[in-house]
Amino acid sequence: MLLDDLCESLPISANWYGLESNNYGMREAVEPYMGYEIPEVREVESSAPLTPALMLITAPAAVGKSTAAEYMSHYLKCPILDLSHLQVGDGTLDGMASKSLGIRKNAQFQEALVESRAALIVDALDEAEVRSGQANFRAFVRGVADTASQIIGERPSIVILSRAESSRVIQETFSERNLSYVHFEIRPFGKEQSERYLERKVADVYRNQEKESLHLKHVQPYSQARDELFAVLASAITQRKEEFWEEPDVRDFLGYAPVLDVAAEYLAVDNFSHLGGSSIGSSSGEGFRHWDLVANVIDQLLLREQSKFVAQFREIEDFQRYGNSLLLAILYTPEEQCARLLDYVEGMQLDLSLPASMPANLRECYETAADTQLSNHPFLRGEGWFNVIFRDYVTARAQSSPSTSTAAAKSIRANILSAQWKHSPMYGFFSFSLGRSASGTSSACHSEDLGALHESFKSACEADDRLVTTIGRAGNRLTAGFSILHRESNIVDPMHFLTHEGTVSVAFPRELSYANIWDVPEVILGGDRPSFKFGPAVYISCSDLMVSASELQAYIGRGENPVFLHVKSLISENIKIQGDVSDVLLLCEDHLGFPWSKYQRRLNLGGIAADARERSALYLEFRRIVLRFKDAKDGEAAVYQPMMDNLVVGANKRARMVLDYLQDIDCVKLTRNMYLLDLTSFAELGISRSQLRDLEMTDAMGAISRDILRFAKRKL
Repeated sequence: MLLDDLCESLPISANWYGLESNNYGMREAVEPYMGYEIPEVREVESSAPLTPALMLITAPAAVGKSTAAEYMSHYLKCPILDLSHLQVGDGTLDGMASKSLGIRKNAQFQEALVESRAALIVDALDEAEVRSGQANFRAFVRGVADTASQIIGERPSIVILSRAESSRVIQETFSERNLSYVHFEIRPFGKEQSERYLERKVADVYRNQEKESLHLKHVQPYSQARDELFAVLASAITQRKEEFWEEPDVRDFLGYAPVLDVAAEYLAVDNFSHLGGSSIGSSSGEGFRHWDLVANVIDQLLLREQSKFVAQFREIEDFQRYGNSLLLAILYTPEEQCARLLDYVEGMQLDLSLPASMPANLRECYETAADTQLSNHPFLRGEGWFNVIFRDYVTARAQSSPSTSTAAAKSIRANILSAQWKHSPMYGFFSFSLGRSASGTSSACHSEDLGALHESFKSACEADDRLVTTIGRAGNRLTAGFSILHRESNIVDPMHFLTHEGTVSVAFPRELSYANIWDVPEVILGGDRPSFKFGPAVYISCSDLMVSASELQAYIGRGENPVFLHVKSLISENIKIQGDVSDVLLLCEDHLGFPWSKYQRRLNLGGIAADARERSALYLEFRRIVLRFKDAKDGEAAVYQPMMDNLVVGANKRARMVLDYLQDIDCVKLTRNMYLLDLTSFAELGISRSQLRDLEMTDAMGAISRDILRFAKRKL
């Protein structure tokens, strides 16, 4: 049902009582609230067959409880007791009504209230809980229960609007006294409601910009841009392309008024056609405008929570006595909220002595107020997350924040690499957005976050998609790239990361495929799962390879490149390997025992030691690049240029040298957006791609390695 249907079940006064004073928290919404989108409500708890004395209406933060209170006040011709600026306690309900209405009018009002001929709306119960402290707040609730116990009419006379957590005290008190109440919840907007709300908000944005409302003039382009935007935001939650509004989690997010408010800013443009193509699968960089939009929405909610908390906490008696205005800016910051939320929901046991500069004589009351505010946080539903989008934003922000301690970051990292963490694309997108450099071309992270980013982007892939991962050493840090390919025809949102100084170790907890990893000091395969899975086309060149899993599985399809491991030392214990001998190729300087010895190869190109090592490295890059080419037409094989430049080569200088060499000897040419390998010219080198795939030792292999080294020395 809609909120106005609910109002019909409440007492409607014939006339306004008229307030004598507006200084005691009570007001009347005499003027109608224009442009209000009437929300749906659903019954959470019924009092049937008893007649309820009180109606409880709950909703998450920013859903519009106060606006609903204004609407209901006008509909019912009844006063609102706004608790957002009051210190409540025993007798507040009766005392504020008496001071606001005057003795005579209040007597008439109280009589009508008891007989269900008038209603009283109580708003901002959750804010009063923070401002007043638990003892005073519970005394206020007992006073509400005392008044409700006297109501003898056939309709509920008292309506309380609150966030869910603060309403629990009301529910507990009424249950203890056997008082009947009915509980409703304001639902997020549905599709049609969201469209109407958004249309009005877009008009408001245009009006503030002193521009014509172009969305009303160009209806079809606007509607298309709006629907594409909804589809992009929904894709963060579901893989459904149609009818996604039917999913509760999607509706909870898309129908959330703050999300629509920021979407209105995005849609109020001069040309709606510029907003097209906005999906996970758009051209490089453009898709991030939409993930930035989501991040902006969430950031605004965190700032809103901070503002509300500060407004309440500064009025607390202890703050008035011991605090000062300089503290206000550091209270309940977005970063602190993120840390507290992770500890509250995920049990990460983070250090929560925040803010660090809090005076000791304020710490106890601050912690009490912060805990109360947190339990009513808009990112929560009960003791869990409202949805995965909020969880992943909070996690990514906590990880990227400079205020997060090393120990806290390590705890967060361990949690998101564990088997219990259910990955979604949002963590990766938010990590890229929050850590992005001023140029926007790359994002910063710790090297040990790369495994979690891989899992996150992997979860964005559908059946026909591939996640291609590249990680290589750049001085005393790593450079990494992630890209999603759809049938190898186009690149989806390449994301580049540069790790913090001195972080050069990377761990993959579950699986790895289509990955190019070069010159990395340490690679760890496995986490708290017993097995690790290799897919095709994995190339790892590192100093130390540590396999913590007890089982290694290799699944290489027909025609796919095998797993190739080129390591100086390998550490594993009691490991079982499942895979054909041709599925895993291992080059290692150590003499390895079973089962690794089954897959171990030897590569000896001869020559002086330094040159031999460089020839070996260049030849392996030659092998990796050539095997990326797929047969295209008669006599040629092809690779999409952005995939070769951004993913296969990237920042790998040896790989770039090899590609230049292949072009220099006319084996490879660049035509439009494709690199083409001339198979006839390649055959003249005397080595086949199948020999490269199996790492066969031939005289031609040695000749090619020497020629590449000579070319490299000339270029340098």
